[in-house]
Amino acid sequence: MTGRMRAFLTTVVILFLVATATPGARAQTVSEEDPCAPEAQRSPQLVACAERQYREAAAGLKRVRAAIYADLEPRSRVKFRAAERRWLGYRKSNCETEASIYEGGTIQPLIQLRCMTRVTLARAGELKAQIQTLHGPE
Repeated sequence: MTGRMRAFLTTVVILFLVATATPGARAQTVSEEDPCAPEAQRSPQLVACAERQYREAAAGLKRVRAAIYADLEPRSRVKFRAAERRWLGYRKSNCETEASIYEGGTIQPLIQLRCMTRVTLARAGELKAQIQTLHGPE
């Protein structure tokens, strides 16, 4: 083994030992940093928060879609799936356009995620209204 190779391997082993020696401290620091905390002001934090909010909105929409889909007749299910595919295209195009004003800027992904969240929540509301029409108020 050459001297460089030995030094490289020693460095790798030391870094591995340091990284694994304090996993609790590192995990605790990561879990304590809430990207949606009111004091979060940096772009990466804002984007991480927007991503989380979008994932939550998308999960809510998925639940509402499943509920309405279960109530539909087979012919209506086909139409519903087609409408949802078109709606997904609309959402993507609409939010890309809204964010394009900030093309190349660090705020562009944040604007697009916030748009996706807003439009997704609105669609979930529309579908909930359709469910109420099918079942009546709960």
